[in-house]
Amino acid sequence: MREPHPVELSGRFVNKGDDRWRDDRWYGRYRLRFPQVSPWPDLHWTFVRVRPGWRSSVEETLSVAATEVPGQKTWPVHLLNQKVHGRDRGFDLGPPEADYLGLEMLSDICYIDMRNLHQLIDLLAPAMEDAHFFVHSWGDGFDRWVDEVRIRDGRSSVARWTVEGESWLDFPAFCAELAGDRTGDDAFGRFVTLLNGQ
Repeated sequence: MREPHPVELSGRFVNKGDDRWRDDRWYGRYRLRFPQVSPWPDLHWTFVRVRPGWRSSVEETLSVAATEVPGQKTWPVHLLNQKVHGRDRGFDLGPPEADYLGLEMLSDICYIDMRNLHQLIDLLAPAMEDAHFFVHSWGDGFDRWVDEVRIRDGRSSVARWTVEGESWLDFPAFCAELAGDRTGDDAFGRFVTLLNGQ
């Protein structure tokens, strides 16, 4: 059985002044997909509900991230409100006052250090309702990975599975290994169903 690698957070963002910068295990030119939390299968969107009363905290955290990682022009996380954004963006998930963190690919490909995305999710976790989703890399190299993110009681955890090999030729075997004891795991079911259709 292939084992995941728990992702340990350093507590700070990675930027050009950091000696960890451009570590190929984490930094790359990615197509990221977030097809798991939303109630319909979609390649690019996922929605996590923001706890009532936490909107200002989320806004502050997103502002801090933009300041601390100024070179990161594309963050695949943004704050959405049902009433303000729902109709234009085509989602109808809750009452008009409901806020969501939308995770999506904002461009066809973006350069990002995934440790920064993990760090941002961790900082936002206290404001997020419980969630479980996967981030799928469709990078330019032969290396591929899947990050499994869980938010529970305001805390986040991330585990990474890696797949080596051209074009994920062993993806069915990979899914079978991950399936393990996942009976009833709807997030995993959506993940496998959607990506097996690729």
